[in-house]
Amino acid sequence: MIQQKSLLKIIALYIIAIVFVAFNITSIKILSIATVFPLIDVMMVFYFAIFRQYFGIWFIFLMGIWCDALTGNDLGITSLCYIILVKFFLTINQKMLIRENFIQIWQQFVAFCFVIIVIKWGALSILEGSFYGLTVPLAQFLLSVFLYVPMHKFFDYLSAKLLGDN
Repeated sequence: MIQQKSLLKIIALYIIAIVFVAFNITSIKILSIATVFPLIDVMMVFYFAIFRQYFGIWFIFLMGIWCDALTGNDLGITSLCYIILVKFFLTINQKMLIRENFIQIWQQFVAFCFVIIVIKWGALSILEGSFYGLTVPLAQFLLSVFLYVPMHKFFDYLSAKLLGDN
Protein backbone atom coordinates (compact mmCIF):
# COMPACT_ATOMS: atom_id res chain seq x y z
CA MET A 1 0.00 0.00 0.00
CA ILE A 2 2.83 2.43 0.87
CA GLN A 3 4.64 1.62 -2.36
CA GLN A 4 1.44 2.19 -4.34
CA LYS A 5 0.96 5.61 -2.68
CA SER A 6 4.51 6.70 -3.53
CA LEU A 7 4.08 5.47 -7.11
CA LEU A 8 0.92 7.54 -7.42
CA LYS A 9 2.74 10.61 -6.07
CA ILE A 10 5.56 10.19 -8.61
CA ILE A 11 2.99 9.77 -11.40
CA ALA A 12 1.31 12.97 -10.17
CA LEU A 13 4.68 14.74 -10.41
CA TYR A 14 5.10 13.47 -13.99
CA ILE A 15 1.62 14.72 -14.92
CA ILE A 16 2.39 18.13 -13.41
CA ALA A 17 5.59 18.28 -15.47
CA ILE A 18 3.69 17.45 -18.65
CA VAL A 19 1.17 20.21 -17.90
CA PHE A 20 3.99 22.69 -17.22
CA VAL A 21 5.49 21.93 -20.64
CA ALA A 22 2.22 23.14 -22.13
CA PHE A 23 3.01 26.57 -20.65
CA ASN A 24 5.72 26.85 -23.34
CA ILE A 25 3.06 27.76 -25.86
CA THR A 26 2.04 30.80 -23.85
CA SER A 27 3.99 33.92 -24.63
CA ILE A 28 4.92 37.23 -23.06
CA LYS A 29 5.50 40.33 -25.18
CA ILE A 30 8.70 42.09 -24.08
CA LEU A 31 9.10 45.73 -25.08
CA SER A 32 7.30 45.08 -28.37
CA ILE A 33 10.53 43.45 -29.55
CA ALA A 34 9.76 39.78 -29.33
CA THR A 35 7.22 37.35 -28.05
CA VAL A 36 8.92 34.90 -25.71
CA PHE A 37 8.07 32.38 -23.06
CA PRO A 38 10.04 31.30 -20.01
CA LEU A 39 11.52 27.84 -20.31
CA ILE A 40 9.56 26.20 -17.52
CA ASP A 41 10.30 22.77 -18.97
CA VAL A 42 14.05 23.45 -18.68
CA MET A 43 13.53 24.56 -15.07
CA MET A 44 11.67 21.34 -14.27
CA VAL A 45 14.23 19.15 -16.01
CA PHE A 46 17.04 20.84 -14.12
CA TYR A 47 15.32 20.64 -10.74
CA PHE A 48 13.82 17.14 -10.94
CA ALA A 49 16.42 15.40 -13.14
CA ILE A 50 19.68 16.95 -11.96
CA PHE A 51 19.03 18.49 -8.55
CA ARG A 52 16.58 15.92 -7.11
CA GLN A 53 17.14 13.05 -9.61
CA TYR A 54 13.50 11.96 -9.88
CA PHE A 55 13.06 12.14 -13.64
CA GLY A 56 14.52 9.24 -15.57
CA ILE A 57 15.98 9.49 -19.06
CA TRP A 58 12.87 7.91 -20.58
CA PHE A 59 10.64 10.60 -19.08
CA ILE A 60 13.03 13.39 -20.12
CA PHE A 61 12.91 12.01 -23.66
CA LEU A 62 9.08 12.02 -23.65
CA MET A 63 9.00 15.53 -22.18
CA GLY A 64 11.29 16.75 -24.96
CA ILE A 65 9.11 15.17 -27.65
CA TRP A 66 6.02 16.75 -26.07
CA CYS A 67 7.76 20.15 -25.95
CA ASP A 68 8.80 19.88 -29.62
CA ALA A 69 5.29 18.88 -30.65
CA LEU A 70 3.77 21.86 -28.86
CA THR A 71 6.28 24.46 -30.04
CA GLY A 72 6.52 23.21 -33.63
CA ASN A 73 10.22 22.32 -33.53
CA ASP A 74 11.64 19.26 -35.27
CA LEU A 75 10.79 16.26 -33.10
CA GLY A 76 13.69 15.03 -31.02
CA ILE A 77 15.81 18.21 -30.87
CA THR A 78 14.74 19.11 -27.34
CA SER A 79 14.99 15.49 -26.17
CA LEU A 80 18.51 15.23 -27.50
CA CYS A 81 19.53 18.47 -25.75
CA TYR A 82 17.93 17.36 -22.49
CA ILE A 83 19.49 13.91 -22.44
CA ILE A 84 23.01 15.06 -23.33
CA LEU A 85 23.02 17.88 -20.80
CA VAL A 86 21.36 15.92 -18.01
CA LYS A 87 23.96 13.16 -18.37
CA PHE A 88 26.75 15.76 -18.44
CA PHE A 89 25.50 17.69 -15.41
CA LEU A 90 24.82 14.52 -13.43
CA THR A 91 28.40 13.43 -14.06
CA ILE A 92 29.70 16.81 -12.92
CA ASN A 93 27.46 16.80 -9.83
CA GLN A 94 28.67 13.36 -8.78
CA LYS A 95 32.17 14.74 -8.58
CA MET A 96 31.36 18.15 -7.10
CA LEU A 97 28.28 17.53 -4.92
CA ILE A 98 26.91 21.08 -5.11
CA ARG A 99 23.56 20.93 -3.36
CA GLU A 100 23.69 23.09 -0.24
CA ASN A 101 24.26 26.63 -1.48
CA PHE A 102 21.39 28.07 -3.55
CA ILE A 103 23.71 30.50 -5.36
CA GLN A 104 25.73 27.55 -6.68
CA ILE A 105 22.56 25.71 -7.70
CA TRP A 106 21.33 28.84 -9.49
CA GLN A 107 24.70 29.23 -11.25
CA GLN A 108 24.40 25.64 -12.43
CA PHE A 109 20.91 26.38 -13.75
CA VAL A 110 22.21 29.46 -15.59
CA ALA A 111 24.88 27.31 -17.27
CA PHE A 112 22.38 24.53 -18.00
CA CYS A 113 19.83 26.92 -19.50
CA PHE A 114 22.44 28.76 -21.57
CA VAL A 115 23.89 25.58 -23.05
CA ILE A 116 20.42 24.19 -23.85
CA ILE A 117 19.43 27.38 -25.63
CA VAL A 118 22.70 27.55 -27.61
CA ILE A 119 22.58 23.89 -28.66
CA LYS A 120 18.89 24.08 -29.58
CA TRP A 121 19.37 27.36 -31.46
CA GLY A 122 22.34 25.93 -33.35
CA ALA A 123 20.62 22.64 -34.20
CA LEU A 124 17.45 24.34 -35.39
CA SER A 125 19.46 26.85 -37.44
CA ILE A 126 21.38 24.05 -39.12
CA LEU A 127 18.28 21.97 -39.81
CA GLU A 128 16.40 24.95 -41.25
CA GLY A 129 19.39 26.12 -43.29
CA SER A 130 19.26 29.68 -41.97
CA PHE A 131 20.24 31.26 -38.70
CA TYR A 132 17.52 32.35 -36.36
CA GLY A 133 17.73 35.74 -34.68
CA LEU A 134 19.27 36.01 -31.23
CA THR A 135 16.66 38.31 -29.68
CA VAL A 136 14.17 35.60 -28.72
CA PRO A 137 16.74 33.12 -27.29
CA LEU A 138 18.40 35.91 -25.29
CA ALA A 139 15.08 37.13 -23.90
CA GLN A 140 14.07 33.53 -23.08
CA PHE A 141 17.37 32.99 -21.30
CA LEU A 142 17.07 36.13 -19.17
CA LEU A 143 13.40 35.52 -18.35
CA SER A 144 14.09 31.90 -17.40
CA VAL A 145 17.13 32.74 -15.28
CA PHE A 146 15.24 35.28 -13.20
CA LEU A 147 12.07 33.18 -12.93
CA TYR A 148 14.06 30.17 -11.75
CA VAL A 149 14.40 31.61 -8.24
CA PRO A 150 10.65 31.58 -7.42
CA MET A 151 10.16 28.40 -9.44
CA HIS A 152 12.86 26.65 -7.39
CA LYS A 153 10.92 27.53 -4.25
CA PHE A 154 7.73 26.22 -5.86
CA PHE A 155 9.50 23.00 -6.87
CA ASP A 156 10.78 22.64 -3.28
CA TYR A 157 7.20 22.94 -2.06
CA LEU A 158 5.96 20.48 -4.69
CA SER A 159 8.72 18.04 -3.87
CA ALA A 160 7.99 18.26 -0.15
CA LYS A 161 4.24 17.77 -0.59
CA LEU A 162 4.33 15.00 -3.18
CA LEU A 163 7.52 13.16 -2.38
CA GLY A 164 8.17 14.00 1.25
CA ASP A 165 11.53 15.70 0.57
CA ASN A 166 12.77 18.31 2.97
